[in-house]
Amino acid sequence: MKKYNILYVDDEQNNIIVFKNAFFRHYNIYTALSGEEGLKIINENEIHLVITDQKMAGMSGVEFLEKIVNTHPETVRMILTAYSDIDFIMRAINKCGIYQYILKPWDSRELKLIIDNALKSYQLKRNNEQLIDDLKKANESLEEKVRVRTKKLNQNNELLQKTNEIKDKLFTIISHDLKIPMASLNVLMEVLVQSKDNIPKEAFEKYSLKVQSYIQNVMDLLDNLLNWSLSQLGDKKIEITEINLKEIIDHNIKLFHINATQKNINLKVPETLEGIMIQGDINMMNLIFRNLLSNAIKFTPKKGEVSIGVNKERKLVKVSITDTGTGIPDDILAKLFNATYFNSNRGTAHERGTGLGLKLCKEFIEKQNGELNIETKLNEGSTFSFTIPKA
Repeated sequence: MKKYNILYVDDEQNNIIVFKNAFFRHYNIYTALSGEEGLKIINENEIHLVITDQKMAGMSGVEFLEKIVNTHPETVRMILTAYSDIDFIMRAINKCGIYQYILKPWDSRELKLIIDNALKSYQLKRNNEQLIDDLKKANESLEEKVRVRTKKLNQNNELLQKTNEIKDKLFTIISHDLKIPMASLNVLMEVLVQSKDNIPKEAFEKYSLKVQSYIQNVMDLLDNLLNWSLSQLGDKKIEITEINLKEIIDHNIKLFHINATQKNINLKVPETLEGIMIQGDINMMNLIFRNLLSNAIKFTPKKGEVSIGVNKERKLVKVSITDTGTGIPDDILAKLFNATYFNSNRGTAHERGTGLGLKLCKEFIEKQNGELNIETKLNEGSTFSFTIPKA
């Protein structure tokens, strides 16, 4: 069973001996012959209950209690006094918050009962404080769990909403932008199959070019859809390597040779590209060139021109793709990269798109520490330029 610590303060040695003999079996007894000595003891030990005599030389009992009431508020305070000290008792009650005053001479059995009740009150108060503290901590822990789970729920809801938006956009594109070129491709293939024996060579070559063009467009649409979906879901990884710029440009010029030939568009490429190395993700760079070239050819009329320019700067390479096309109206340019804007205008030969290409270009250029810039003039053409770090 726990033994409580009691401090008894009295300037008479005999009274201290009597008190200690009466209660040492029940409590841990600390004694002091003055208020000053009592202050030192209570500051160095955990004291649960203090009993002090009122009339002492030097510091009185009330003065002693006044000094500890703020520094040790949890300690139970009691005072020994005579009938004649009633004024001091009132002061002790008002200023020191004493638990009880004890009249001299005290009876050991009666005093033990008072002390036990006082210590029960002390323990009950401490238990209540501990319970309140535990409840407060439990409440804070519960609130934190609620905050964490609410945050997680909101994140899941946002992801679900985003996934639904991606799904809706994919279905829209599949049902409109992919269905029509696939239907046209099917018609062309039927014509070729049915007329294979009678169709002139020149017409066959013309239809073959159209088939190739449709297939290329469908592949580009599918590639953009895949990259856009991965980007939106945060699954598009980036792998930075050294890239030969000439190889990237040559590869994509070959891809769009058929498209340009069909519209009799002149594709101009710089002659001095040897040895220019850039630092980027090769798949992203191919997508950027593919979309910018496709866009330029799409909105350039027959017998127009699309040219590629390359300028080496201090730490960057600046690439520009300029066309003599229709240009971009100001109202469309203002919302071109808006996350919710997906309108795709038809090209000069009624080519279709998804409205995703330029968004992907901007995002992938910035992921490679570059910057996209657009200069456009209605009915005169546009220049899409971007920077990429040198290797």
